[in-house]
Amino acid sequence: MLVKWSDIKIFAVIVLKIDQLITTVENKSEEVNLHELSYAKVLKQVKIKLLSEYHDYLNVFDRAMINQLSLHRFYDHKIELIDEEMLSQSRLYQMFNHKLQKIKKYLINHLNKEFIFFSFASYVSLILFVEKKDDSLRFCIDYRKLNALIKWNHYSLSLIDEILTYIQESKYLTWLNIIITFNKLRMHSYNEDLTIFIIFFNSYKYHVMLFELINEFAFYQHYMNDVLFEYLHQFCQIYLNDIIIYSKILKKHKWHV
Repeated sequence: MLVKWSDIKIFAVIVLKIDQLITTVENKSEEVNLHELSYAKVLKQVKIKLLSEYHDYLNVFDRAMINQLSLHRFYDHKIELIDEEMLSQSRLYQMFNHKLQKIKKYLINHLNKEFIFFSFASYVSLILFVEKKDDSLRFCIDYRKLNALIKWNHYSLSLIDEILTYIQESKYLTWLNIIITFNKLRMHSYNEDLTIFIIFFNSYKYHVMLFELINEFAFYQHYMNDVLFEYLHQFCQIYLNDIIIYSKILKKHKWHV
């Protein structure tokens, strides 16, 4: 029974309409993000914050560079399995339309960068979404079955206490953060098929190293330590994609940076 109260409003909405609204909001959000991350805008902000001495290096802030597929190198991510015969097939599960649309955008974006490619194999992994704090969805591959069969790489990461010991007497510190870190390393060509994931549209494999696989931290730390080996422990410390440059004298610090 409905009571006619002046301060009460009654409304109804169907699930399909909610799905359409969610898709529209996500589309607008992504368009705004793309605009905000345009190189011209980033460059303008960087020039304001960056000392004039470093303006010759503004190109390192160009986000277009992170979308370029790197060449194969010694540091390609290699996967060693405990037992290949234990690899098993996974079955697809039902997915709502707004998630399918998000998958399509992810595929188009990464296919254009050549980070992924169409592929077929008897072993494939499924995709899943992880909800972020802002209620948006993060696209992930469920590599739990594969990770359980991968041999651990025991290359050691830098210890935070050790890093603090080196920088504690310094007066000047500069922290550099490398964006889209793991995409700069390739999957080893022999192991790309192990990264294959399947969705309703097709199945795809990765050309670049993945955050979801174990040992990625070890491979990347090894790569960074070798690249900056000449400066390591002199005026530079590295923890994965974070680089700390430290000095006691300002003039030397500017040169170190």
